[in-house]
Amino acid sequence: MRQTVLLFMISLLFVQCTKTDDNTAIDYPDSENDIRVGDFSVNYVNPEISPRDNYMIWIELDTISGVSGKVWQCGINPNTGDLIPEDGKGYSPFTSNIYARPADWGIDNLGVFYVGATTSGQIKMVRPTSPTSATVKDIAAPIDNKRRVFYPSQLPDENKRFVLYILNDVINGFSANYPQNKKFQLRLLDLDNPTNDYLIEEQPSIYPLIVPMDVIVPRWIKGSSYITYGYKDANGVVQAKQFNALNPTAAAVPVTNDIANKVDGNTILNILNGNQYFISGFNATNTAYVYKRASFESMFVQNEIITPTSVNLEAPALNQSHEPFIFNNEMYSAFQINEDGNNFSLTAFNRPGEIWLTTIDNQNQQMWLLSDFDSTLNVSEPEAYIGNDKVWIFYSASKLDGSQSFINRKYQLRRCETPMN
Repeated sequence: MRQTVLLFMISLLFVQCTKTDDNTAIDYPDSENDIRVGDFSVNYVNPEISPRDNYMIWIELDTISGVSGKVWQCGINPNTGDLIPEDGKGYSPFTSNIYARPADWGIDNLGVFYVGATTSGQIKMVRPTSPTSATVKDIAAPIDNKRRVFYPSQLPDENKRFVLYILNDVINGFSANYPQNKKFQLRLLDLDNPTNDYLIEEQPSIYPLIVPMDVIVPRWIKGSSYITYGYKDANGVVQAKQFNALNPTAAAVPVTNDIANKVDGNTILNILNGNQYFISGFNATNTAYVYKRASFESMFVQNEIITPTSVNLEAPALNQSHEPFIFNNEMYSAFQINEDGNNFSLTAFNRPGEIWLTTIDNQNQQMWLLSDFDSTLNVSEPEAYIGNDKVWIFYSASKLDGSQSFINRKYQLRRCETPMN
């Protein structure tokens, strides 16, 4: 998550993008490969798909406030990609807001779960038992409504659970939105023993700019106890650091060191060979870099460049929201690009765009444009779902309306076919 909604109203330096002319490795979508799903009257915000067991979570935001709403879970039919039930409203464990809603799924040796907080700040851990039922546990941590961005651990072979979150010092909200906040803390909470609440790093506000931990959102290297998040190096470049949850008193260490400002970096661990990949947008252009390493003790080194060729966008920009996955022993990543709006907010939320799929670390790099282009739709947040020998990419879309804030829009839930189907 992917994370355009998490990063709204951010000002970033945009570099003008140019399109390439090489279309040889690109396939374009046929009609009806991209469909709208769910109830067309419902506002589907930030869908997140479980790493196994065929679940989705999302939040139904109130379009008047654009902030609070019900958290929902549902199932996904692994043969058809359809929601269970059809409107995606299987079970709602609590009411939350855009800041404290579950940002991703967790997994342990018991199965999948998710973590978020109520509007008052009570942390909840939810474990689905079916698309329409779940067990809900209140976490015995102090109630605090200034926590946000909840990312639970993904340790499928362990009977252990953590959650990452960011703590604001004055008021909840993103770092580029509220000048009241003077500092932000990235913290690790032990869900099994909530008295263990570790400070990973504190970053000062640089309002109206965004703090680095909101540029590279804290995420788990899935299947491991390690996380990555953003910081600024001595040259002012946004880089990634790494932290080990199983050694929480040890300081985080840098794991990238090139000249590229990284945007919305995400990772994948290839369980087949142990290689790790960090995929990040480059300087807010239409290019992303893939970094690779062989162990947790080494630095990520640039390995591949991803620059899609758009026939619909005049000035494609902001290659981001990469969702890497493995299917049939091959690695792929779904991502988005949007028409350049000269700043982050206009580009990410007020310009049309495209949803793409690319191979990762393949000698014969290939890209596929998945979404049907609609100049009246803003597109964002691709999510990969692996069913029974099929892969679908879900994503969000909203009608462009210059008179309406994007947080007050109604978001469509859409689903694309992939060339693997």
